[in-house]
Amino acid sequence: MKVALIVLWTLAAGVGLFLMVRSRIVTTTAALTRDAAQDPPDRPRDPPDPPGTA
Repeated sequence: MKVALIVLWTLAAGVGLFLMVRSRIVTTTAALTRDAAQDPPDRPRDPPDPPGTA
């Protein structure tokens, strides 16, 4: 009986840890997807002149 309780507690802890890590991965992936979907900032059309050419 004692061994069964240890096995069940270990299994419950493993499931809890899995769910916590999965939630964090889903949240991070959603944030990365949201950031990637935004329009990139406008960049200047002409690059600046290199130093010493003016």
